Amino acid sequence: MNFNRGDVTFSGHRVGSFRDALLFHEPWWLSAASGGKYTEVTVERGGKLVGRFPFLSSFKMGFRRLVMPPFTHVLGPIIDVGGGKPDAQLRQCISIIHHLVKQLPPFDFFRQACPWSITSILAFQECGFEVRPQCNFQLDCRESLSPIWDRLNFKTRGHIRRAQTSHVVVSVDNPHIFMSFYIENMKKANRSDRMMFDPFPAVFSECRSRDCGEILAAYGPDGMPAAMVYLVWGSGIMYYLLSARNPDTGSTGAVNLLLWSAIERAHERGLIFDFDGLINSGQMRFLLGFGGQLSTRLIVTRSRPLYRLAECANDKLFHRHSQGNAKFYQ
Repeated sequence: MNFNRGDVTFSGHRVGSFRDALLFHEPWWLSAASGGKYTEVTVERGGKLVGRFPFLSSFKMGFRRLVMPPFTHVLGPIIDVGGGKPDAQLRQCISIIHHLVKQLPPFDFFRQACPWSITSILAFQECGFEVRPQCNFQLDCRESLSPIWDRLNFKTRGHIRRAQTSHVVVSVDNPHIFMSFYIENMKKANRSDRMMFDPFPAVFSECRSRDCGEILAAYGPDGMPAAMVYLVWGSGIMYYLLSARNPDTGSTGAVNLLLWSAIERAHERGLIFDFDGLINSGQMRFLLGFGGQLSTRLIVTRSRPLYRLAECANDKLFHRHSQGNAKFYQ
């Protein structure tokens, strides 16, 4: 078993050598988001690192869970299959994923969101995992802003124009301002959330020092913030990671304005903008207005029957006090 703690540096290895590596695979991100508690299994062949599979091991209700660290929205294994014919690369890919999965410690529950890959589907299913798609929207912001604006739904453009006349968008340098705003407005909206904000200051600090993260806030005429979003970017993609809106303002366009501001920033940096995975039909209707293209992620899970029973009972209790999720739309 090749086990590595989050504070281990691989000799001579760079995450960027894996062509499919995302921002969330960076060791500094994983360490900040997990408080240094993430683990990963690896595969080496011929003295070369060819596979990494990071995860966070935690306990809930006495059950061991292997999941993604907080604020990490996509992860999964990354592999280097090298050269060769397509069929040889396919076999190599499946073999590496199999070896990574076999090294995972015993667990009661596993869940990760992974980039779309037919190979991953085959490999995970062969290892007894359930794999299902999760729809998402992405917008290529590398082209001119004019056609991007034209593809926005006319209602979305109207919300943005109206918000521009009454709101100012600023960058916020203090992560605690965002945390307080988020938690306060979840309470105002009578929503419960399982968000764990403890690692957020570290994530913000690490991203800020690398110029790959920003909090944007839309301030209304009263000088108070109407909405805030947190953006992170790396490996060619900007992610819409978190957002919150003040339900007391009555403004229906503040989040629209912030998303358009994020698209402008993604354009300046030559990035693809990722709207994050769709959770419900309300999110889908809102995000459709921005003209993005549908994309797909993989949700990979496996759990023991006893864990599923305990989780089902716990979810019923939680949803009695919950009306929504981490992002506020409109």
